[in-house]
Amino acid sequence: MKALIIAAGWGERLRPLTYTDPKPLIPLLGLRLIEWVIMSVKKAEIDDIVVVVGYLGEKIKRFLGDGSKYGVKINYVRNEFWKLGNGVSVYVAKKYLRENFILLMSDHIFDPRILFDLKNFNIKADECALCVDTGMRYVFDVDDATKVKVVGDKIVNIGKDLREFNGVDMGIFLCSPEIFKFLKRNLQAGSYTLTGSIKDLAERDKMKAYCIGGNDFFWIDIDTFEMLRIAENILLRSNHMLPINNF
Repeated sequence: MKALIIAAGWGERLRPLTYTDPKPLIPLLGLRLIEWVIMSVKKAEIDDIVVVVGYLGEKIKRFLGDGSKYGVKINYVRNEFWKLGNGVSVYVAKKYLRENFILLMSDHIFDPRILFDLKNFNIKADECALCVDTGMRYVFDVDDATKVKVVGDKIVNIGKDLREFNGVDMGIFLCSPEIFKFLKRNLQAGSYTLTGSIKDLAERDKMKAYCIGGNDFFWIDIDTFEMLRIAENILLRSNHMLPINNF
């Protein structure tokens, strides 16, 4: 199984750091943000990674190289239209992803045990799955979060403006190639968000929920300097995640 990491965006709320360095290379406790993601992928015994780059993408490529220093293989795809949205960034990697794959964000730090379970999660050939935080212990800005309505094991609605929701999108997906059909349709219609295609899958009963609620798995979406500080505290309490002999 492959992992796709989206690392194309600017990270406006982390300026001035992102004036000179791409957001995935912002340091956090001895590693760059994207290195934390790679570490979790490797711990989940996935060693084939595709990274989509955009803003200052050459810096990311030079820093990570071919992945050999992490014990993984990294292929790169450049999204020339990275300003449009994450839907474009996922779609441009289509040629590398002909089977089920894990989809991750380079600024979402998470417990690698999530991937161990998710990669074996049961989905049909035309389905995808999203990790949903139903306990919302690690949601620090609900207004900014992408909300999810889960019924049974299915996602029935998703969006930032939902009034009725019982979970939050963690930015961690198990995707089948079916997602590219929905992305293509939406891109042609001028809709460039990943969430738009996930919503369409949900409306067709093709979006399953892998719920993280009652366990101790952590995750955090790092969009601001405050979230960086919170992430430091979470990681310092999670000894198995500290960057000691991880690569």
